[in-house]
Amino acid sequence: MNAKTSFSFPTKDQLEVCRKFYETVNGAASFDQGQHWQSDKYAAEVLCSRGEKLQKAGAAMLRLEGGMVEEMPADLSLLQTMAWPTNPCIPGFIIMACSSRIEGQDVMVTFYTDLIAQNGEARQNDKELFRAALSDVCARHAKSLEEYQSFLAGRGMLGGCAAECGTLYFFEESDAALLEDIITAALRAYRRIIESKTLLKPAEKDFTSMQDNRRKMVEWILTEDYGVKVARQNNIPIEVMEAYGFPPHAHS
Repeated sequence: MNAKTSFSFPTKDQLEVCRKFYETVNGAASFDQGQHWQSDKYAAEVLCSRGEKLQKAGAAMLRLEGGMVEEMPADLSLLQTMAWPTNPCIPGFIIMACSSRIEGQDVMVTFYTDLIAQNGEARQNDKELFRAALSDVCARHAKSLEEYQSFLAGRGMLGGCAAECGTLYFFEESDAALLEDIITAALRAYRRIIESKTLLKPAEKDFTSMQDNRRKMVEWILTEDYGVKVARQNNIPIEVMEAYGFPPHAHS
């Protein structure tokens, strides 16, 4: 695949934002060697950081041209990142941003960000901090966070491990600036959450719950994750999703 998709969002700029964020948390030396997959229809790049604070933090950029989505010819650009702290009392984190153009339809931008309750419970102050950061961005853009949260509750996102304090919504290409600001705000809020819990001591039950929930997450990724669904429809190796998305030391 030589040509680049024409979508204005997401792009490798957002992948670089994720890389820099994980570098500030885990250190520049925490990254595995970058991985790449490519065919005549798709190109995928995966970054993965492993460190003391974040046991695994993966980020990926996938571009598809002339592929298939829901059995229809389509192009898409997908950015996804997932972070798994070593401490089970610190929530995990996800961003998924995808612009897709199905043949004969307008461009649709799907955006999701949230905290992941690793030990089965997301603390209220973490959820409020995360929600407030996103709300501030929406207010600056004269938008409503409540509207963007309308698809979150009761959907069993992330295998039931979603904190349901972020946003899940379908946007337009003209919302690119808003979504870029939401990504920045979400990452800043997440770093504040990580830093506020450096002295928090987990109990043995927290580690047990974390492993159970990570197994649930693997099952959810394999059966529900949008990137995996697209991959299967376009013969993209599951190793791509495993490299950035699977939690460490969890097996379905």
